Amino acid sequence: MKIITFVFLFIIVAPNIFSLGIKEKDNTSGYLPDNSVETIDSGNQLGNSVENTIKITGKIQIYGNEPHTFVGIVAENGTEYAVYPPSKEEELRMFQGHLIEFTVILLDEPQGFGSIFLEGGTVTPVEWRIVQ
Repeated sequence: MKIITFVFLFIIVAPNIFSLGIKEKDNTSGYLPDNSVETIDSGNQLGNSVENTIKITGKIQIYGNEPHTFVGIVAENGTEYAVYPPSKEEELRMFQGHLIEFTVILLDEPQGFGSIFLEGGTVTPVEWRIVQ
């Protein structure tokens, strides 16, 4: 009786131990940045994409918990924009709580960690002026 029970359990368990799926191809190239993409330089990009330059009046907001924090801009109408590149995030952290008028470049594609969570789009601040 013990042998029959063991064989029965082996028949039920054995197929579940081994994967029956097909091995996925290495698809990491889709997640790595393309070599043809230039790094963002706000001075050079301002001349190239004037149609994407907008003015936003709002406040800096820090999102997340350490060590996974990111900076966003909350416009007066409630729209939240992610800030990219990280060097601009570091510059803007000290202005949290002030009402600021930003001149930004609205990027076509989401960039950085904050763009996953903030739905207004990703922006690169070119210049800003503290209003209050």
